[in-house]
Amino acid sequence: MKFIIFLSFLLFFSACNLTESKEEIAAKKLEQKKAFEEKVANEKEVQLKKIDAQKEQELAKINAQTTLAKMEKEQLLDKIKLEAAAQKEKMLLAQAKEKEAYEAKLRDLERQDAMELKRYLLLMLFLLLVIVSYFVYLYFKRRHDDKLRAYQDNLDKYFHQQENMTKMRIAEKIIDTVASGKLEKEQESELIKALSKTATSTDEPRLISNDT
Repeated sequence: MKFIIFLSFLLFFSACNLTESKEEIAAKKLEQKKAFEEKVANEKEVQLKKIDAQKEQELAKINAQTTLAKMEKEQLLDKIKLEAAAQKEKMLLAQAKEKEAYEAKLRDLERQDAMELKRYLLLMLFLLLVIVSYFVYLYFKRRHDDKLRAYQDNLDKYFHQQENMTKMRIAEKIIDTVASGKLEKEQESELIKALSKTATSTDEPRLISNDT
């Protein structure tokens, strides 16, 4: 587009300067060429400056974006680290609570086992005491019964001996009376019968005591 405008200017100046000499025309062309080259060089320089400025802006933008991304990345990493540390602390706290609850449960189970063992031992001790007490009771009851039976036997023997001794004294008196000859025959015969009855009654308790 610029080149077309430049050609139009050339044609216009050429038409206006038909009467000019060749040297003037060549000088003007050379001047116009220099002006055009200067203009192109200036425009090129301006364009290059614009391009450099755009590049610098883009680089600055990229650097800013990179810095921002780096900052965001660092913030994100810090956030992730904080969240990980919080989760780790939470997990450790939960594990500590779970361990404490498990240990408390174990202590309760151990306490219950100890109580069950104590109850079992107390029950066994109570049963043992009952059994021992029962056998002790049987022992002392049997011993008491034996003593009572022996006492009763001794008492029976004592009364039996006393009765026999009394009968023997009576018999001795009867014998002495009969031997004295002071009694009549009928009285002697009655005393002898009484003596025989006394002897018989003296033997009977012995038989009864032996049977019992």
